[in-house]
Amino acid sequence: MTDAFLFLHLLSAASLVAAVVCFTAVVRGAQLPVGVVRTFLPLWHAGLVGVFVFGLALAIDIDDYQPWDVWVLIAIGLWLAAGATGDKVPGAYKETDGAPIPASVARTHWISVLVVVLLLADMIWKPWA
Repeated sequence: MTDAFLFLHLLSAASLVAAVVCFTAVVRGAQLPVGVVRTFLPLWHAGLVGVFVFGLALAIDIDDYQPWDVWVLIAIGLWLAAGATGDKVPGAYKETDGAPIPASVARTHWISVLVVVLLLADMIWKPWA
C-alpha cells in the first residue's frame, strides 16, 4: 500500500501546485475565462484533502515515521495555513468579472504560495526526521 499512498500523495501535491500556478497567473493579470479559474478550485480542494489524507496514511504506514514526528506536525500546520489562504482568488476573480483582483486578495495569495512552497519543502526534506 505504501506505493499507492505515495503516488496519490504526490498526485495531490501536483494538483495543489497546478492550482497555485493558475491562481498566480490570475494575480499577475492574465485574462483567463472565469470558468477556467473556477475549474481549478476543485483541483485545489482535492489536492488539499489528498495531501493530508495520503500524507497521514504514509506516516502511519511507513515504520520509520510517526504521525507525531516534528516534520509531520509542521506539514499539518502548513496544510492548515494553505487551506485558510489558498482559495480566495477564484471567488474574487468571479466577483470582478475578470478584472484585476483586489490587492488584499493578491497578498493573501502570495502568502498561500509561500505556504505551499514550504509544505513541498517539508515533504521533500523532512526536517528533524
